[in-house]
Amino acid sequence: MSVRWLVEQRKLGLRIAGGEAGIDRPIVWAHSIELADPVPWLRGGELVLTTGLRLPDSAAQRRRYVQRLHEAGAAALGFGVGLSHARIPPELVEAADEFGLPLLEVPLSTPFLAITKTITDRLAEQEYEGVVRASRAQPRMTRAALRGGAPAVVRELATASDATVLLCDQRGAPLAAHPPETADLLPSLLAEVTATGEETTVTSSGAQGVVAAHTIRVGRRVHGRLLLVAQRPLTSVDHVMLGHAASLIALEQEKPLRLREAQNRLNTLVLSLSLEGKLDEATARRHWRDAGFPADAELVVLVVRGAAPQQAVGAVDRLLSEKDLPCFAVPREDSVIVVVPSATVARSVGERIATELRPSPVSGSARAADLSELATAVRQAETAAGVAGARGAPLVEFDSLAGRTLLENPETRAVLETLAESRLRPLVDSDRRTGTDLVATLRAFLEHNGQWEAASTALGVHRHTLRNRIERIERLLGVDLRSAHVRAELLLSLLARPGEQRR
Repeated sequence: MSVRWLVEQRKLGLRIAGGEAGIDRPIVWAHSIELADPVPWLRGGELVLTTGLRLPDSAAQRRRYVQRLHEAGAAALGFGVGLSHARIPPELVEAADEFGLPLLEVPLSTPFLAITKTITDRLAEQEYEGVVRASRAQPRMTRAALRGGAPAVVRELATASDATVLLCDQRGAPLAAHPPETADLLPSLLAEVTATGEETTVTSSGAQGVVAAHTIRVGRRVHGRLLLVAQRPLTSVDHVMLGHAASLIALEQEKPLRLREAQNRLNTLVLSLSLEGKLDEATARRHWRDAGFPADAELVVLVVRGAAPQQAVGAVDRLLSEKDLPCFAVPREDSVIVVVPSATVARSVGERIATELRPSPVSGSARAADLSELATAVRQAETAAGVAGARGAPLVEFDSLAGRTLLENPETRAVLETLAESRLRPLVDSDRRTGTDLVATLRAFLEHNGQWEAASTALGVHRHTLRNRIERIERLLGVDLRSAHVRAELLLSLLARPGEQRR
């Protein structure tokens, strides 16, 4: 409701005496007040009604009276003539024109109560109209969500609210806008509302108008923000429709994520059983195919170390989702095992998570000929990850390591397995008998090129503890680990050892 609408109610007999430039100011209430300074009792948008009983005497004070009403956000000043003043003082008219504050002449025959009742009745009508509008718009938005997804909801909200509506993801990238050409406004609009706070709904007024930004959130997961931009004050109905639209978009964006999470849990179980040899290959292959793993793709194992396992799984899943690939990942105590359909994908994922996660993890990758070779590929990828940690590289591929050809050749691998069985037997027996972990200690020491600090960090033990263990290993094996030849032989033995336990 505007000042113009009120003046057009002929039964009230109102006449605009000054400040016509502001005739379209919205009215939110009417307040009859005869104080010399009514400003402390105003909140903005009021029609201030007075007969001028306490009007200041001087022209300068009267100008200041109008100025303060304008600065307080009053919608208009209604001046009743015929009681304390036969006509509106000219100083008020001049000031009203100067500040653009509508000045209405109220005839003696029109009681202020009649004006107040007209305004309250109209506000009630508008509130009811808004409720009706919202009740009609909400089903349309729901149908739009079912038929056209988030862009259709954005379009329907813009139409129902007669405003501009924009949708962006959690990074601020535009997803939808109506009208479409307004998408370019998104960066400046986000700058306005982001600076205000982190509440679910933030409202701000700026160069583009009044902006309400609603965060699309389900639990702790934020999907983005829905912005409504209008060239008028926003009503409670606008906020109701904005919230409804945000809920529809949240449901649409959450559903595939929930389905993917359920699929990921099943994928984790299948991969775990496959690695443990507890799932027959035919069943495993069927599940991998049904989950969306490319049927003719190679199998590449990626082992990620150095980040919280669940955090690493989340990052890997997001990156694979962007590539429309399923996530087969198993979190371990200090690493994550992932299987992807190509070395290119493994390289992309390993390098990206190294830049996106803190602390930066390292990764190793290895190829598997088929599902039956996954366990071997895991051991190879773990070796590559250990080398990556020693080098400070984000990713090392097992194929790039010297000695892999020996392990892939069946004849030489059989020889190396025999060597491993005899060479490492003293350590295996000691571990079994005393509960120590000398095999893992030796492997960490060799993978980190004999670097005490790096190896002890990888094992989570003090350097002195590591030195004591290495001395014991040297005594049990009868070797000197300072010899490069000895280290090479033992590393090949570890790589070729059948059934080696993964860390």
